[in-house]
Amino acid sequence: MSVRNREWPMALALTPALILILAPFVWLVISSFKTEAEIGQADPFTWPADLMWRNYLDAWQIGGFGDLVGNSLINLIGVVILSLITCAPAGYALAKIRFPGREWLFYAFILGLTVPVQAIVIPLYQVLFGLNLVNTLTGIVLVQVSNGIPFGIFLMRSFFIGVPDELIEAAKIDGASHFQILTKVFLPISTPAVQALVIISALSTWNDFFLPLIVLISPEVQTLPLGLVRFASTYASDYRLVFSGTVISFLPIILLYILMQRRFTEGLTQGAIKG
Repeated sequence: MSVRNREWPMALALTPALILILAPFVWLVISSFKTEAEIGQADPFTWPADLMWRNYLDAWQIGGFGDLVGNSLINLIGVVILSLITCAPAGYALAKIRFPGREWLFYAFILGLTVPVQAIVIPLYQVLFGLNLVNTLTGIVLVQVSNGIPFGIFLMRSFFIGVPDELIEAAKIDGASHFQILTKVFLPISTPAVQALVIISALSTWNDFFLPLIVLISPEVQTLPLGLVRFASTYASDYRLVFSGTVISFLPIILLYILMQRRFTEGLTQGAIKG
């Protein structure tokens, strides 16, 4: 039996699960184009008579989604950049530079994966309050970066371990420093791992509700998940607006994942094999 033929039973077995997962999203998207009267019909999957694009425009204007999306983008870009700046050098050092206590330091970072953020939220808030970073985008960026550092270091280290040491020796003969080796040798050949880290950081940041709920208080600095909850509670009876706003909230990150899913899978797979 060929590999392709062996895949058919697995595909058939996963089809019901796929339908269960996609059905709520399909229903939500279809309903976002309906009128209030059509949403109240018995069959939730009935196609709307006319596509009400006006629902999205109303939700965008009434809910202030322009500011919410802007805050979320600033938050996402800040977290992604700082995660790369911190996790890539740390992963390189823990994988290729020998120094006393290297293994213990790595285990300390891994220990961070076992500690839920809810367990440290009180001291975390106190630190931000002491630094005057509560209710600021800077504060939430720093908190989310620190929360994602353990996994980011684990991912980058797993990938860098598989890079031959001969590349480092050759670069050192040419007079390269560790920083030059990282930026000119390791990062160019670790694109899948970098892109996987970018996607993971972007997904977790865009969808994060708990940490922004603790740090961001004023509506002017709130991110999209917080704004969506506030919008849905205010217009709970206007389903067309709530559905349209929900689609607006998850559409950008789904598009990002679809565009980069191949690199995302490659980065996780290669990191797991090489680690």
